[in-house]
Amino acid sequence: MLLGAALVLRVLLFSLQGYVNDMATYQYWFNVAATQGIRPFYPYVLQHVGWIDYPPFNVYIFWTFGSLAQTITSVDAVFFVKLAPTLFDIATSVLIYVFLRKQLTFKKTLMLTAFYAFNPAIIFNVAVWGQFDAIYTFFLVLSLILTLKKKPEAAGGVFAIALLTKPQGIALLPLIALVIFKENGIKRLTTAIVAFVATIFVVILPFEWNGNPIDFLSRIYFGAYSGYQYSSINAFNLWGLFGLWVPDGNLYIIGWVLFGAFSVFVLYILHKRLHASGEQLAIFAAFMLLFAFFMLPTRIHERYLFPAISMLVLLLPFTKKIRLLYTALTATLLINQAYVLSFLNAGTFIGHNLLTDLPRIDGVVLAISIINLAVFVYASVLLWDEFRGRRMFKTAEPLNQSVERSELSDL
Repeated sequence: MLLGAALVLRVLLFSLQGYVNDMATYQYWFNVAATQGIRPFYPYVLQHVGWIDYPPFNVYIFWTFGSLAQTITSVDAVFFVKLAPTLFDIATSVLIYVFLRKQLTFKKTLMLTAFYAFNPAIIFNVAVWGQFDAIYTFFLVLSLILTLKKKPEAAGGVFAIALLTKPQGIALLPLIALVIFKENGIKRLTTAIVAFVATIFVVILPFEWNGNPIDFLSRIYFGAYSGYQYSSINAFNLWGLFGLWVPDGNLYIIGWVLFGAFSVFVLYILHKRLHASGEQLAIFAAFMLLFAFFMLPTRIHERYLFPAISMLVLLLPFTKKIRLLYTALTATLLINQAYVLSFLNAGTFIGHNLLTDLPRIDGVVLAISIINLAVFVYASVLLWDEFRGRRMFKTAEPLNQSVERSELSDL
């Protein structure tokens, strides 16, 4: 009933206008994949449009839902564009339920699943804007859960699919590798890497490469990144404080140095405290890496905070401090997305430069960027406290027989 209600709510919102350009682009890609097939997809699009920045696994989704749209012509194609990420979003709710159910009572697990299934920022991204962030988020969450459950080969394969859907998932690569190594040893890490590489090869095998597979993937990933040489692509983050759509020059190096240094900080704490604090710390570290990926590098879009929300839901029952992070970031992500979408559909940018256009500074951009920065600092302090031995997380209470009997009686 919960999942059905969440799905119906999203479908009812499909009629709301997403970003016009995105909807037109997705419909074109869906149609090309359905009519031309998987193999010639990239050469065909490059020949007729000149660019395509979505990695290969998306093409299978384009083909599947594009074929449905061509079969069921009585339904607007936009419905199928939004249906694709919606189904993965509902599937993420299932992952959250399955993971937490083994640690909590049914009622608590259901409530926490609802926190994600009815999160307004998540719903807006999927059902209104029609973005695909829910798809790679599903694979990131599944990969992390498999890693924590000591299934490294499956985790490696699933993580490969996450990267073949959206490159932002690279933020979790060192964490996945570290936890696999510490929990399973070098041999299982090696087999996980083999599974990772093999999955990539299997997914891209049907495509026409026009060269070798490394060149094929490099053109897609680095071509997309080099196409947005600006400080912030509508992300209300650290660089949003100084302006949006400002040419970043060498600032992108500073951004990646900041992210790299912070990642080392997070991974070192995880290395030292993993066995003391357990899987909750690993999940919090994953959240911090995803949050840092949104806050610190340049060329970041407004939606890149999306997967961090799912990590926070997995931690809500273990410390009250997570509630503040979850509430604040849900609000800032929703405002960031809705505010940006209103400008994009009006055909204008929020762009400004703090150094040269001070009178034109947008108060909403500045306020939300400051809030996000404050939340980032607060979350970093929590991580530091964990490192100093002040444990943030409590272990879930065991499910004793009396609790289970009580739930059975309620049923």
